[in-house]
Amino acid sequence: PGHAPTATTESGISMKDASQKQSRPIIAPTSKRLREGSCGDGYEGQIRINSRRRENCRRTEASSEEYGSRDSSKVASASGHEADYDRERIFVGTNGPEKGGVPTICLLDPQPEQASAVGLDRDIRDVVCPLWSTPYESQLVYKYRKVDDAMCKLTKAIIKQSKQERSRGLSNRSRVPGWVIEANKLRGGCAAPLLGILRSPVLDGYRNKSEFSIGLDVNEKPTVGFNIGLFKEGLTAVSGPENCRHISPIAKTLASALQSFIRSENDGIDGNGHHLPVWNKSTGTGFWRLLTVREGGVAPPAGHWVKWKRTPLDNKKHAGADAERAHVEYFEPMLSQKDDDGLPSLSTSSPPEVMVIIQVSLSGHDTCTVRKTCKRAADVLRIAASHALPRPFSLKRLLMQVHNGVSNAAGPNAQLFDLENGNTSTAKQISISENLCGLRFSLSATAFFQVNTCAADILYQIAGEWASPHGRSLVLDICCGTGTIGITLAKKVQKVIGVDIVEDAIEDAKANATVNGITNCEWIAGRAENVLPSILKTYAPLVTPSERPGLTKARYSAPSAEESGSEGLSWPDRCHKGELDVSMDNAIRDSKSYPFDDIVAIADPPRAGLHRNVLLALRKESCVRRLVYVSCNPDTMAADCAELCKPQGPDGMSGGVPFTPIKAMAVDLFPHTRHCEAVVLLER
Repeated sequence: PGHAPTATTESGISMKDASQKQSRPIIAPTSKRLREGSCGDGYEGQIRINSRRRENCRRTEASSEEYGSRDSSKVASASGHEADYDRERIFVGTNGPEKGGVPTICLLDPQPEQASAVGLDRDIRDVVCPLWSTPYESQLVYKYRKVDDAMCKLTKAIIKQSKQERSRGLSNRSRVPGWVIEANKLRGGCAAPLLGILRSPVLDGYRNKSEFSIGLDVNEKPTVGFNIGLFKEGLTAVSGPENCRHISPIAKTLASALQSFIRSENDGIDGNGHHLPVWNKSTGTGFWRLLTVREGGVAPPAGHWVKWKRTPLDNKKHAGADAERAHVEYFEPMLSQKDDDGLPSLSTSSPPEVMVIIQVSLSGHDTCTVRKTCKRAADVLRIAASHALPRPFSLKRLLMQVHNGVSNAAGPNAQLFDLENGNTSTAKQISISENLCGLRFSLSATAFFQVNTCAADILYQIAGEWASPHGRSLVLDICCGTGTIGITLAKKVQKVIGVDIVEDAIEDAKANATVNGITNCEWIAGRAENVLPSILKTYAPLVTPSERPGLTKARYSAPSAEESGSEGLSWPDRCHKGELDVSMDNAIRDSKSYPFDDIVAIADPPRAGLHRNVLLALRKESCVRRLVYVSCNPDTMAADCAELCKPQGPDGMSGGVPFTPIKAMAVDLFPHTRHCEAVVLLER
């Protein structure tokens, strides 16, 4: 605010500096002032990343009848120039005389850059929130396209598998699912209608958990913040988070206070004549390693998810066959101007609950000096919290985590002590509370919880609606964490079974169910790939058999009777020949004999996706007729969904009836970063 914006690349380098680093010009010479990183001469405040530039740009299309693949490495316009270079893809041109000749930058497919290219002069915002200077409308367009590309990869994976089957001489028995044909015909290869993107209600300071490295900055001063690059590239310097848009005011206050304390103590010497230095990754020595700040009860109410839905202008391909409905629902503007704003990051309705964890290494340090130093650090943090702006807050938990490993990634069983008195702490003693979807959740020090509470609220709303469970459903909450999704659905279903590998998270889930008066949940600690098969084996016989098991809404192109070797049998008989006696009497089909009508699975795995054994178990058990996949990595989501949706074997049913992708939604949980959540509904 108050000055002309600077024309920069996505990594934050001025275009003049960037052009000196490239072997080819980074932009076309539309304006000397623009090339030098200024917007003067009447252009002040008007340079922008323009997501609607696509209407005037010609995108190079790679012709493919089956895949519909796209090549966005080149963009051209009648009124501008084409820039094609190694890492960034930025179109620079003008809107033409009728628009006043306003310079426009069109950011297309931003790619990760190497930290070593910038070195020690790198802006920390370009490391941890690289889209910090990009208008929010353009961020949403980029993330929407990211999920769209992932859904296209799902379609391509099925086609590739079909081609491989034909190459093995199985062409007469290999059929492409009907939804793949529909995807290529109506949606440019997108596996299911991508209905839009849910924007984050809060844009700045939205993180409820922040982890700061403690090390030396470029001037070798102790600093609490983020690493400017990768250790393998020799970049170990740390830069402060003061200007990072996604970090909350509370976390910034505490990071600044601890940094000032460590610098003031830097000359202090313990009884052995050794400093209590910051951690040195190169030598694996030091004391201060990591600061973690967890906040609860600070997020404002998000409201219903529909108010945060945005839809791109070019979303016609996701409208399906209903053209009239498409015109009304899918051609609404992507964003209004006010969408660069959002809700405040701090709620004023209740005081926040804040937990502080300082990770240290005790190796080679005097115990008495460590205890006294930690007590002084705790006092400094409490004073900083009591004088914080815009409003003071209190610290509910102050903890010290002991970890002597090379990396700062401590295990779930790392020792925790009270920072002020040194007493050992347990998970039950060190929890804080958070409000989500009208419920209250307990969070321990190491348990997983979505870092954007407001956006997580609308994410879980849509996941619950798409799961469509009813009073006789069994819900499987896979990778349940603290039980958030399962507990929000518990009152609508017969039973919830949650599985997670982190034992502390399972204990939190049990406590959360109790606090919210939920009694129909069962929580299991263990690897999903180990426990899920046995869970399905136990509960599948308790589900009411279906007339057409596993085929509720599947649109698979069925093989002929001759191809499947089952001439004369009905389709349900051929699908499950030898597995199910469809001539059951009415007494067996009576739903009163079974406690559950169906099994609904909701999976929210880490970035690596679901284990193969989990995918096999879900695919094999036909009682699982609906699956809602929530992913923080659209690419692994596409790979997992391909395993669940691809036909297997001569009749396509080997390993279980394949799922069909029904619809998808992108969700922005991480404004100003490249990361994006996706929700996909699969049915069969």
